[in-house]
Amino acid sequence: MEEIYRLGKHEFATREEWEAAKRDLDKIEKIVGHLDIDDPEIAEDLYHLVREGKLTFESKLGTIFFCDMSDRVAQNFEHKLKRSRILRQKKLQKDEELQEERQIRQKETQQSQMFKILGIACVALSLLCILFYGFSVYRERRAVKKLEEVQQQKNITQALDWYADRIRSESSKEQTPAAEAPQEGQETVKAPEILPEYVTMHNKYPDLAGWIYVEGTQIDLPVMQTSDNAYYLDKNIDKAEDVNGTLFLDYRADVKKPSTNLIIYGHNMKSGAMFGGLKQYLEESYLSEHDKIQFDSIYEKQMYQIIAVCLSDVGDEGSYRYYNFIEAESSEDFQRFLENIRTCAVYDRTQDVTESDSLLTLSTCNSYVEDGRLFVVAKKIQ
Repeated sequence: MEEIYRLGKHEFATREEWEAAKRDLDKIEKIVGHLDIDDPEIAEDLYHLVREGKLTFESKLGTIFFCDMSDRVAQNFEHKLKRSRILRQKKLQKDEELQEERQIRQKETQQSQMFKILGIACVALSLLCILFYGFSVYRERRAVKKLEEVQQQKNITQALDWYADRIRSESSKEQTPAAEAPQEGQETVKAPEILPEYVTMHNKYPDLAGWIYVEGTQIDLPVMQTSDNAYYLDKNIDKAEDVNGTLFLDYRADVKKPSTNLIIYGHNMKSGAMFGGLKQYLEESYLSEHDKIQFDSIYEKQMYQIIAVCLSDVGDEGSYRYYNFIEAESSEDFQRFLENIRTCAVYDRTQDVTESDSLLTLSTCNSYVEDGRLFVVAKKIQ
């Protein structure tokens, strides 16, 4: 027969449980003996101590004690709540009129403050807009002024270099004896020389690759070239920071040879600067009036005629990467380029183009799609 362990009216299955309950009972008796658990504050403190684990018990007697403290706390809270409700009602009745007046004054004050804040915000926003606009205009004018200086410098250096070259030519005719004829079987390969009108500018700007001009447009600009296509995206010809950037030739292109397709990149500026005017080629009447492009490399004067105006989405993995066509590897490679630009051409005049033609491509961004590009392809006519 199993032994039953009792402690008052409570039974326990094992001696260990009985001993744990006895320890809890001793602890509870000490608490009750030293503290007035009928005091609401003491009862609440005991409740929190047990709940937070700072006062622990080992048996169900502890649980019963905790439940008793919980009941006391709940009763005390209910009494407090009733008293607070009565006091609140009395206070609400006494202060109702004052509260209404206070609310009216608060609303008036809040409205007044809101109008003040809105006024200050509007003034601040207006000032920021004016400052931003002024700064944008300043940067734009500074960039335009720089371009005008470069254009004037080009005109002056063209005249001076042409005159100096003429004097040198006449002097060399008088002083230089006739050159010896090459021996039979020998080939003479003469390296291209920089055109006289670009000598001074090239000395000042070693990255200068040429000059592009389209009559009747804002395109009358220098074209740079470095080993990094991103370099002149935000720099002017002096390599200073400039939101307009500078036109630049693809680093893979060779103006001496020259390459099959010379690609020039520029920003699509809202002001129309750089290649901001290329979007006008989407209108056929504009294309008809401005279909000639003069691009002088520093070694050769060249005139091109537009054969295609195209829109492309370079963000689409399946779209043709026109900007990778620099040098035709074969006749098939050239024809593949023509076929692909025909598929994205807004205007197509490529029917008379042959693989012997040299091409020029002007490329800029276009917002008709994300990662959109607008590019104009022209063939050399002289």
